[in-house]
Amino acid sequence: MRRLSFPIPTALSPSLLLLLAILAVALALRLYGINWDSGFGFHPDERSIYMRAGCMYDVLVESVGHQSCMRDFPEMESGMPGLKTFFDAERSPLNPHWFPLGSVLIYVMVLFRWIIELFTDISALDMRYLGRPLSALFDVGTVFMVFLLGRKVFSQRVGLLAAAFTALAVIHIQNSHFYRPETFSVFFLMASFWAMVRMVERGRLRDSLLLGALVGLAMAPKVSVLPLVLPLGLAYLWRVLDSCDGRWSAITLEKIQGPFAHACAAGAVALAVFFVLTPYALLDFNSFIGDLIDQTEMARQVGLWPFTYQYVNTPAFSYQIHQTSAWGLGIPLGIVAWLAIPFTAVMVFRRQGSRRWDLLLLAWVVPNLLFLESFEVKFLRYLFPLMPFMVLMAARMLWWLVHAARSPAQSSQKSKTSLRRLVLVDRALSRIWGLWSSSRAWTGLPLALMVLVLATTAFYALAFQRVYARDHPAVAASRWMEENVPPGTAVVSDNHWDEFLPGIHRYDVWQFPVYDPDSRTKMEDLARGLARSEYLVFYSNRPYGSVARIPEHFPLSSGYYHRLFQGDLGYRLERSFTSYPTFLKVSFPDDPFERAGL
Repeated sequence: MRRLSFPIPTALSPSLLLLLAILAVALALRLYGINWDSGFGFHPDERSIYMRAGCMYDVLVESVGHQSCMRDFPEMESGMPGLKTFFDAERSPLNPHWFPLGSVLIYVMVLFRWIIELFTDISALDMRYLGRPLSALFDVGTVFMVFLLGRKVFSQRVGLLAAAFTALAVIHIQNSHFYRPETFSVFFLMASFWAMVRMVERGRLRDSLLLGALVGLAMAPKVSVLPLVLPLGLAYLWRVLDSCDGRWSAITLEKIQGPFAHACAAGAVALAVFFVLTPYALLDFNSFIGDLIDQTEMARQVGLWPFTYQYVNTPAFSYQIHQTSAWGLGIPLGIVAWLAIPFTAVMVFRRQGSRRWDLLLLAWVVPNLLFLESFEVKFLRYLFPLMPFMVLMAARMLWWLVHAARSPAQSSQKSKTSLRRLVLVDRALSRIWGLWSSSRAWTGLPLALMVLVLATTAFYALAFQRVYARDHPAVAASRWMEENVPPGTAVVSDNHWDEFLPGIHRYDVWQFPVYDPDSRTKMEDLARGLARSEYLVFYSNRPYGSVARIPEHFPLSSGYYHRLFQGDLGYRLERSFTSYPTFLKVSFPDDPFERAGL
């Protein structure tokens, strides 16, 4: 029996040592500051997972007070369910009744909570000490899979550089500090692409079964990876072509049957794995579909949920390019990663050897980009599943430039020959390349560019670590208020549909309903609240940063914020608590005032 093997570098080789160093750095960056919120659970989705897992555990073991968790589900039965109860979605305590995120994340927390409780008591939110390290470990696994995929489809150098970029990418470091589905889903997504390449090369049934299992594992945390059907379809099309020696005219029904059967087997395994890990997606299908529709509608229509008003009038493509370049990957890696997409498209026409794998990567990245741009809501996490692929293409582009600069004459001739298929751009590209290759002084620039991109990405990663080295701004603000504001003081809170300031219950708080439709009553209530209060407290800049810049939606509230920040309402800024990425006295501040016009 042949064993499943991974193409990693040989023992004690420089490449292996470098890979181990990259993985060690990735793990350190992801585990540092894992208790970044001091246990307050400021991320609403992560907090919801812990609390729902806590309730499920309490109901299963019938802890004291578990009845409160069953209040909204009167037919639910407490205790470990029997087989009949398990298959009854209304009665089963294993039904999370919540499907915006994969229920497998809840089950994992319940399982580990049960193990931990054998030795010591632990609260639901304390499970962050397990959930976040798990997220970090899976993202380190993604770094490894980026290396494996890059090595398999391009070269070992490309794989190592892409792994280094991914290890240092802030968007990966940040997501690893949350127990959310993205890091788990992306790890299995990368593994699925590795298995896809393996299936194309070997074409055995076992390869398709492995591929199906990995696709099911990628879907279980978050079904948004369903666009995988496009690269999967492409991969099985190549299996058909390979059986016909690459001749389209030789394709027959008989030639299609084998790959089609393997594809069906892979699909069956994927669905089986998905439903084993998230059984109530099938057993409570209406709720599952309903939650998916709600999430899709929320993303498609800005303002449907109040916290999405921040994306009103955000320009298509350029907004996401700016966000990923400035904050997700950093500059210049973000710019290089976006440029790598058209570069890879050109390489499809230039290089026979890697053409398939270029198309495979593009079949995932490009349709997803177009699909996501149909959404008015543009959370940066939506692009997270594309980042490792864009980084991989960026690493390949940088190494290509280095190799091309080292052999300009040969590369120029190949360029002129192969690019003739692109009639409109051939002459221009050849002329540009001729000017480049004619000057030997320029040949070191690609290597310098690569070093610059790696160094600046590392700098930004280290700067981002400073965010975790300090108290969360909300915790620092709460401490200041406790020391300087007497309990019971009247306070206006401006955190409508936002997070909370710890300890705010110590004060006489009136909540300004920012996102309620503007009306005379709303503004009169605000005036009374401001008149009787001593302090106005913001948790974040999202409410005023959103409302102040969309007077067409909130004409009165927008005017209120402009007057407030101009100092016309009798309030002045007492304290501001921020935590920006900073390293060697270089800071990366985000200024919401400019965009809001305040």
